[in-house]
Amino acid sequence: MNKWKISFFICLTVLIISNLYWLYVVFDSGVTQTYQQVTIDDQNEIINSLGDLIVKGAKEYNKKDILYLLRKSKPNALIVEEGNKIYYEGVQFVFENDKLVKVSNIN
Repeated sequence: MNKWKISFFICLTVLIISNLYWLYVVFDSGVTQTYQQVTIDDQNEIINSLGDLIVKGAKEYNKKDILYLLRKSKPNALIVEEGNKIYYEGVQFVFENDKLVKVSNIN
């Protein structure tokens, strides 16, 4: 057999294997991203549902009380107080007239 035929079949084999590898990588990342997005959407739904429950249960608390409870629950957490909002570990607490009206995930 000629040397160019051997080289051709070696290159063809390497090309087919590399294409199969990249095809696998593309499908794997697509599936991974889909599962991650579903998980994020589920987490956002849960946070919004719990936020509604927190708003209903915290009607007698004002902004300072909520801030105190957040700091007491996790002293080393990053808590940012900005205007009528408190940001706590990826969750946003919104206040109107010093009363809690909304708890949501920071997007």
